[in-house]
Amino acid sequence: MTFWGMEVFPWENVTLYSDRSKGRLHISRATLAIGHCAQRCVVLCSVGGKPPIILCSLRPETNESCPLDLEFKEDDDVLFSVHGPQSVHLTGFYREKCRSKDVSSSIILKRVIKLQNTEGEETEED
Repeated sequence: MTFWGMEVFPWENVTLYSDRSKGRLHISRATLAIGHCAQRCVVLCSVGGKPPIILCSLRPETNESCPLDLEFKEDDDVLFSVHGPQSVHLTGFYREKCRSKDVSSSIILKRVIKLQNTEGEETEED
């Protein structure tokens, strides 16, 4: 595993481009950056040019951090954005490529695919 992290600034889109050499990206947590604000910040994600989905909603002093369990394929370009006045730190890790099929990764990936499927298209199966 290799640690991964990025800061997404308010009202900006940040694209994480695919990189097969690093393996699958697993995002574990979203946390509000240090600052003073009373308004909530919404973290959004779009994969493969599809409409964005809300990953979490963070509010200072009540819900400043949110655990996530998301995994993205090596060939996915992922766009993150924050709607709100404060930046958000996303953290996780790159899962090393494995030669045998990892069942837990397959289940997580299916959850992500189902979330992305906003137009009623059939989900991918093994």
